[in-house]
Amino acid sequence: MLGYLRIRGLALLEDVTLELGPGFNVLTGETGAGKSIIVGALSLLRGARAKSEAIRDGVEAAELEAQFQPEPHLRERIAGVLAQHGLPEIEDADGVLVHRTVQRSGRGRTLVQSTLVTQAVLAAIGEELIDICSQHEHHFLTNTARHLEVLDASARTIEELAEHERRYAAWKAADDELTSLRERTAERARRIDWLRFVVDELEAVAPQPGEHEGLRRRVALLRDARRWAEFARDAHTMLYEADDAIAGRLAALLDRVRQGAAGSDQLELVQEQLAVAQVACEEAARAAARFANELPLDPGEAEQAEDRLHELERLRRKHGVDADDLADLLVAMRGELEQLENADEHLARLEDRAASARAAALQSAEILHERRVAAARGLAKAVEAELAALHIPKARLSVDVTTMDEPGPLGIDRVEFLFSANPGEPVAPLRKVASGGELSRVLLALKGALSAEDRVATYVFDEVDAGVGGAVAEAIGRRLQRAAAHHQVLCVTHLPQIAAFADAHFRVDKVERKGRTRTQVVELDEAGRIDELARMLGGAKVGASAREHATALLKQARTPKAPASRPARAARR
Repeated sequence: MLGYLRIRGLALLEDVTLELGPGFNVLTGETGAGKSIIVGALSLLRGARAKSEAIRDGVEAAELEAQFQPEPHLRERIAGVLAQHGLPEIEDADGVLVHRTVQRSGRGRTLVQSTLVTQAVLAAIGEELIDICSQHEHHFLTNTARHLEVLDASARTIEELAEHERRYAAWKAADDELTSLRERTAERARRIDWLRFVVDELEAVAPQPGEHEGLRRRVALLRDARRWAEFARDAHTMLYEADDAIAGRLAALLDRVRQGAAGSDQLELVQEQLAVAQVACEEAARAAARFANELPLDPGEAEQAEDRLHELERLRRKHGVDADDLADLLVAMRGELEQLENADEHLARLEDRAASARAAALQSAEILHERRVAAARGLAKAVEAELAALHIPKARLSVDVTTMDEPGPLGIDRVEFLFSANPGEPVAPLRKVASGGELSRVLLALKGALSAEDRVATYVFDEVDAGVGGAVAEAIGRRLQRAAAHHQVLCVTHLPQIAAFADAHFRVDKVERKGRTRTQVVELDEAGRIDELARMLGGAKVGASAREHATALLKQARTPKAPASRPARAARR
C-alpha cells in the first residue's frame, strides 16, 4: 500500500504530506481545492510524463516522495520487477521508495530504492504499485495486453500458464538452435571445400608440436656447416694432434713442475692448475672431434630443412597462429569437417526436436485457450451483474478471445474487453467507447467479480461518481469498501454517500496565506467527518439536519451489509 506521500512545489501544493492507511481512503473538498492535483502527482509517481507548467510559481522544481509497503501477496511480484531492473530488494522497514523531481528546465531525476532510473523503468514499476482510474489516465482497462491477465485471474490458470511458459521456452531454444544450424548449413558446401583444402595442406606438412624452434636452430647451423667443420678439425689438431699441440706442451710443463713441486706451495698450485688445464684441453679436443663427426656435410639436408621451415612459417602467417599450434589447428579442423559432413543427420535430429517442442507448446496453449474461453463467458456475466448493481443495468461486456497463428510465451490467445453501456448499441472495444466514469465502474465491477484476485497494491479512483447519486452512489461506496478489503483504495469524490464508507477521510482545502493560494490536506476525526459530510450534503450552510443526515450515513455505512467491509479506523491526527 501507499503509506507516505509528500508533494512539494506542484501547482497549489506548496508542501503537502499524506499518511495513508490500508483499506478505503477518501479525499473530499470544494471544486478546485486541489484534489485532482494529488491524483496528478500519483500519476507522475506512476511514470506519467511531466509538464513544466505544473510547477508552482516561484520554485524551480517540484518534488514527489512516496513510500509503498506491498502486502505479502503482492510483495513477490513487485520484488521480481525490481530485480528485473537491477534495483535493491525491498527492505521490511522501508518498503519501496520512490522520489521524483520535475524541473522547470525540463530535466528531471527519478530515484527508486535510492537508485537513479529512467522514466520507462519508473512506469514499469509504477504500474505494479498504483492503478489510476480517471478520465485523464491510462490504466490496465485501456491496455489490451492486460486484459489477458485479468481473464487468467478469473480462469485461475497459474499452473497451466507456468507449464506453457516452460514448454514455449524449450521450443524457442530448439528453434533458435535449428535456425542457427540452417544458416550455417547454407554455407556448408563452401565451408567443407575450404576445410578439406586446409586439412589436406596441413596434413601434407604434418606439423609437430615444438618442431619449429628446433628446426630454426638446425637450419642456422646447417647454413655454416663447412665453416664449423673446418673449425672443429683445426681445434682438434691444435689442441691434441699437432707436434706442438697444446695438450702436449701442457704435459711437458706438468712433468717439469712435478720435479720441484713438493718443496714449494706456489709450485704445487701451478701443478694443480696445469693438470686442470691439460684435462680441459683434452676434453675440448674430443668435443671438437665429436662435433666435426656429427656435422652433416650433405648440402641437400640444409635445403630440405630450410624448405620445411618456410612451409611452417607460411602456414603460421596464413592461419594467424603460433607455429607450435598448427598441430592443434589441424585436429580442430578435422573435427569441424567431420561434423559438417554429417550435418544432415544432426539437422534432422534437431528438426524433430523443434517440431516436438512446438507440438508440446501448442498443446499447452490449447489447454490455456480452452480454460480462457470457458472462463470468458462467466467473467462477462459476473461483471454485467456487478454493473447492474452499479446502476448500469443494460450494460453488456464481452470478453473476446481470438487466436494467433503461432503461440507466444502467454499462449496463443489475444483477449480484449468489448463493452456497450446502452441497449441497442453493439459492443465495441472498451478502451474506445467507455467514459471515465464508466471505466471506473467497470473496474469496480471487475474487482467484485474477481473477489480477492490480486492486481496492484493501490487503486486510485477519480471521478468515480461522475453523473451519479443516491442509490448508485451508495452501491459504488459499498463496492469500493469491498475492494478495500484486499487492496488499498484512494478515492476522490464529491458524494457523501461514497465518502461515508471510507476507513480514513481527508479534506482538501484551498487557503490564502501571505497573498498566495495553496492547498492543505487535513485528516478528519469523527466530528470532522460529520462536519464534512454535512457540508457535502447541505452546501455552504450546514445545519443540524445536515449533521443528523451525515451521522446517519456513517452509521449506515458501518452496518454489516457489505460482506467484505472493513471496520472504521480510528482517525489519526
